Amino acid sequence: MSADAKPLPLSGTLRDLALLRASGLDISSLVRTSLETQTPQSTADSTVERSYELVQQARAAIKIYNRGDVDNVGSGVEAIRTKVEELSKGLQNAHS
Repeated sequence: MSADAKPLPLSGTLRDLALLRASGLDISSLVRTSLETQTPQSTADSTVERSYELVQQARAAIKIYNRGDVDNVGSGVEAIRTKVEELSKGLQNAHS
């Protein structure tokens, strides 16, 4: 990486943060809470590595959301629920 290259451009970072906020993702559940005794440089390297992992996971979750996979599964579940309710009403009417 050259000296003038920005490893985390501000525009990309702000976009990622906005998407994370909009997705309702609890970031604290993704961050490891264990503190290890490390040298300052290895701590910084580890933090950057974890940040990249977090961004990759968040982007993957957002892609799943944007593809509509969750909505498709939800629609299927809703259709099955409706059929079960109709069947239940039909059985109740048959026994009445």
